[in-house]
Amino acid sequence: MTSPLNDSDEDDVITGVRDARRLKAVADADLHGHMADLDLDAVVATLRLACASPIVVVNIVGPDQQTYAAETGIGAECTSVPDTLSFCAEVVDSGEALTVPDAAAHPIYSQNPMVLTGAIGSYAGVPLIDNGVVLGSVAMFDRGAREFSPEVLDILRHQGKLAGSVLALRRSARMDALTGLPNRVLYGDRLAGAVARLERNGGMVCVMYLDIDDFKTINDTFGHGGGDEVLIELGRRLVGVLRPTDTVARFGGDEFVTLCENLGSVDDAEQLAARVVAAAAEPWEIQGRSRTVHVSIGIAVTDSADIEPLELLDEADAAMYLAKSVPGSTSVVAPAPSTES
Repeated sequence: MTSPLNDSDEDDVITGVRDARRLKAVADADLHGHMADLDLDAVVATLRLACASPIVVVNIVGPDQQTYAAETGIGAECTSVPDTLSFCAEVVDSGEALTVPDAAAHPIYSQNPMVLTGAIGSYAGVPLIDNGVVLGSVAMFDRGAREFSPEVLDILRHQGKLAGSVLALRRSARMDALTGLPNRVLYGDRLAGAVARLERNGGMVCVMYLDIDDFKTINDTFGHGGGDEVLIELGRRLVGVLRPTDTVARFGGDEFVTLCENLGSVDDAEQLAARVVAAAAEPWEIQGRSRTVHVSIGIAVTDSADIEPLELLDEADAAMYLAKSVPGSTSVVAPAPSTES
């Protein structure tokens, strides 16, 4: 049953376990099991102590998958329960709180694997919301049937909002305020992860380092407001022409960096760079006036998990400065980085 917990301040949230927009937001959040985040751990500890619940989770919900950013009583980073039998998946699908006082007697949740083993007897959960997206749930379980009191449910509701605020602060610290793109910190995490995955997945990783030619002239001509318009629009164009799985980040000023995984060859990287050049060549209107904008792109590609991520970034940066010596928008591929010790 849904409960009177449903007083969320956010009316138009994105729900649905398998909704593509929600799944992208989950991926972009870069959350994982047992994050050791002190604030999320405090949310779990508060609910365990204040509500006398042996199992409490901050659950990031994926298709048939539950990933516990913080938990007590589960003892695992994640579990795999079909969406149709998952309490938390129902919270994500509906965007509403859920209480199940007697799971063993429930026509659906009685078949949940943890209910069948007697590990769970009751459930109460609220949506975990950040930036208008239901990423998962904050939930507590008891081992037997339990009617959760209004006071306990009120604590759960407030702790659910607190967990959402923790994620919002984490996101803002890892995003560029002007463009809404990942910043240097988040990009660095993703680059390190992409390089590490090469050992398992193979393929190639491409870094493109890009800046706007003569950006100072744009600022001098149109003012910083006009310059900001260009930065925001360029970020939008980059996201639009690259793949949904690629990362576009702004490092500051007029510097943008992309991260592209699972490429088959250097030619694939050059084709992506050509898309960026074509996007920059589209007409620009800044404060009602037409203007040509050129970009210089440095490309670095590797298939080695042994390379230092910052070395790959430095190679792309150096190649970008070579590209700036060529008039108009262009790209230059860096020599393959050496991995010899």
